[in-house]
Amino acid sequence: MVKIDVNKLDSEQKIRILKKAAEKYGLSYVAQKLGIDRSTLYRYVAGKVKKVPDQVIQLATEMLSIEELSDAIYGLKIVDVDPTTALNVVIKALRDEGFRNFFLTLLYQYMGDYLKTTTNTYIVSKDDVKKFETLLSNKSKSTKDMRLRYLKRALSDLGYELSPDGIREVIAEAETPNIARHMANSLKLFIKTIVREKNPGLAHLLYSSFTVPKGKYKRKPESLNIETLKRIFNAIDHLGAKAYFLLLCETGLRTGEVYSITLDQLDLEHRVIKLMKESETKRAYIAFVHPETAEFLKNIYLPYRDEFIKRYEASVRQIGQDVDKWKNKLFPFQLSDIRYSIKQAMKKVLGREFRLYDVRSFWASYMLKQGVSPMIINLLQGRAPPQQFKILQDHYFVISDIELQQIYDKYAPRLLDSQKD
Repeated sequence: MVKIDVNKLDSEQKIRILKKAAEKYGLSYVAQKLGIDRSTLYRYVAGKVKKVPDQVIQLATEMLSIEELSDAIYGLKIVDVDPTTALNVVIKALRDEGFRNFFLTLLYQYMGDYLKTTTNTYIVSKDDVKKFETLLSNKSKSTKDMRLRYLKRALSDLGYELSPDGIREVIAEAETPNIARHMANSLKLFIKTIVREKNPGLAHLLYSSFTVPKGKYKRKPESLNIETLKRIFNAIDHLGAKAYFLLLCETGLRTGEVYSITLDQLDLEHRVIKLMKESETKRAYIAFVHPETAEFLKNIYLPYRDEFIKRYEASVRQIGQDVDKWKNKLFPFQLSDIRYSIKQAMKKVLGREFRLYDVRSFWASYMLKQGVSPMIINLLQGRAPPQQFKILQDHYFVISDIELQQIYDKYAPRLLDSQKD
């Protein structure tokens, strides 16, 4: 960590440091880290206080990277850029070749790695799915129904974002090789018929990024431990990705299930996530969070999320998305953005990446090592098919949600409480 002598900074530079931290993490989170209330931080950032205590600035510098500090202290003047301004820049880039070259050079200089990730992602629309359904009309009813069913299932787990990493992980998470094959074949057909028409280059990348599974072979999961996951969690900059990774590690749920959680399903008072998701092969019934995690979500993440919603609601409405559905999502960010931030933290900690799916395997292994019954693990991870779950509940295995939560509290991995690992 680089130590900055804040005594040598002028008032404008100090305010820019606070602004940079607030832009990165949100006012509520930064205020908590600085040991001040949110309204006080707002007055500091707005320049309504003549002298900001040096110890506050010193703490704020520790929240920023060297590049971010350099930008705040020496770099370009920081201005508030709203979505309309961003759109104007894009329009100018489209019309002005000279500006376009300059603009793209800046983007790749400062955001090259991120652009490589996001440009490999295709956002699936409702019209895409409808068109795919129409193209299947020449197939038999059973084939059409099967292709649509497995496509929608895969898209739901992917958050309707097709990316090489995302597709590979969703196929790896399939309960059986047969389901994995059906999902892969449906995605291959969708990419070939729908994505290729709109973006041939991206379609080729997506199509060749995965293979249709054959046999019963599955890649061996990464060997993970709780300390490694804690280090990765602490290294994640994006607060939305941080909260997502926290739930992924502590619930053992599928990546798509965590991303699809809505505010209606989240009960922080009782520390319960009411998934109530059922399909032909799996039942994600209920999940729990630890007390420290509930406090993190309530006091740090949700205020940050609310600020994000307020800032971009008008823009989401303007581009024609379902605003109410978007506002009800626990994670209103693009899944590709979340994945990118987590993978960057993995590289920072380990020097390499691993699949997010491997976190689910870690959770199951961790619980088994604690002596938890495989039956309980299957229930909490949603592996028990609905019919089997009903038989267990009705005839053999009567257990209440309270008892499940007690088992979870005692044995499930914790990222925010090092004393109970």
